[in-house]
Amino acid sequence: MIKQNKLQKLNLQNLLDVSKILQNVEHFVFYGTLLGLIREQKIIRGDDDVDFMTNLKNKKIVLKKMRINKSFKINKKVSNKYFTQFIKKKNNLMSFVDFYFFTKNPKDNFIVDRHNWLSNIHDSNFALHFPNKMIFPIKNDKNFKTIFIPNKPEALLKFLYGKTWLSPLKKNIEYRVEIKNNKPLIIRRSFIGSITRLIKGKINKRYKKVT
Repeated sequence: MIKQNKLQKLNLQNLLDVSKILQNVEHFVFYGTLLGLIREQKIIRGDDDVDFMTNLKNKKIVLKKMRINKSFKINKKVSNKYFTQFIKKKNNLMSFVDFYFFTKNPKDNFIVDRHNWLSNIHDSNFALHFPNKMIFPIKNDKNFKTIFIPNKPEALLKFLYGKTWLSPLKKNIEYRVEIKNNKPLIIRRSFIGSITRLIKGKINKRYKKVT
């Protein structure tokens, strides 16, 4: 509990710090970070990262600005053309800052995130398409004025997590995600399935500690 509270505070500080670092670069929070800010007005408890979305055209300047802050280090193991993860270690805690780099064809009415949840960047069938009208123009969050969010966050979160997005669920335990026709598809697990996944998760966690 104490560790989760400390991690939650560290993630919030990362969110504020990175938003300041990128103040002159178009960007906005996305995925779980956006969900937390809109649904709970804070970082979701248990999250170990903050999520940002920005245009692939901004990637060089984003990486340059992030490297200036020596407390953030690139995680080369998971980074690719459309995704870069930074690691921050502080007081025996490890947190992450994830950048999703979208592409946008002027002829299309949507932006494309090829990395998303599934990280299958080489297959266009697994790319997510987000309607421009939900994203632009980006705006400031009402509670954190220095943080930018998409234009229609509630509609976007419903698009991402389904009509029950206001009800907290544990990813990969109570639901799993798929992509169909370049749209998110949330699949709820049965009660028995959720319990089974939870038990497996705890067993795997204990096994890693032992080994």
